[in-house]
Amino acid sequence: MTQKPLFKKITQIGLVVRNVEQTAKRCWEQFGMGPWTFYTFEPSRVEEMTVHGKRVDHAMRTAHATIGGIDWEIIEPLDDKSIYAEHLKTQGEGLHHILFEVDNYADAKAQIERNGHRELASGKWVGNPYAYFDTQKALACIAELWSPPADSRSLPPSDSTYP
Repeated sequence: MTQKPLFKKITQIGLVVRNVEQTAKRCWEQFGMGPWTFYTFEPSRVEEMTVHGKRVDHAMRTAHATIGGIDWEIIEPLDDKSIYAEHLKTQGEGLHHILFEVDNYADAKAQIERNGHRELASGKWVGNPYAYFDTQKALACIAELWSPPADSRSLPPSDSTYP
């Protein structure tokens, strides 16, 4: 059966690390990756945070660098409540997820769920929904869907940058 592809393009590769600042600095010094923008995600900045289907406020620090049009995201959990903290505890540092752009967020989310992939976490950042799904058996990683704002200028300024 031929069907329309669900994923339009890869937008982001996300890794979990123990220290986001040290990792960004190492990536800059060893590979020239950067510049980096840093954000802290916590309940005052992210709405409706869930983990495994339950409302769970949690926090993480992220750094972002663009490589060939793809966002390279490194994530440091700031508590033990998130899927990032779970990953760090069970698998250590490394690849966590791939963020896929889709034509229609709600339709893509429904299709992923119909295919039996369980939602791991979700929320809304700058009013736009995101969700992570357990696609380990199908894709060998977690898949994230996000509905980005139409105008990227509507994103909040970063907390800091490096270098």
